[in-house]
Amino acid sequence: MDYVNEGDTVVVRLDPGEQVLDSLATVRDELDIEHGFLTGIGAVDSVTLGHYDVDDQEYFEEEFTGQFEVTSFLGNIGPDKIHTHIQVGTRDFETLGGHCSGARVSGTFEVVIHLGETPLTHHLDERTGLDVFDI
Repeated sequence: MDYVNEGDTVVVRLDPGEQVLDSLATVRDELDIEHGFLTGIGAVDSVTLGHYDVDDQEYFEEEFTGQFEVTSFLGNIGPDKIHTHIQVGTRDFETLGGHCSGARVSGTFEVVIHLGETPLTHHLDERTGLDVFDI
């Protein structure tokens, strides 16, 4: 992994075999990031997707393995949480997507973090059972 801190933007490149969320946590901790929104693209060979059932207040997760193009990676990063969603495409040009609970880089993974000023901490919303921004 390599990254460049440009002040209000951090550009990150992940290498084959690296875990996306663990690597982003390392960047967050090394740069003391408290508020950022991120986007990315790349390739992964393993991804764990989640889907939240609001009525039952329960997450369902499933791991997928294969060669996937990351067509969209979006989320936010704060001192207490990295929350991301991912869409991946298969060789047959079908897509899978959802909450990203984990992903392993197969080729490269490129992320841009746009920093803000409001710390993105979270609290539990009793109505939905979700951790939401504490703003």
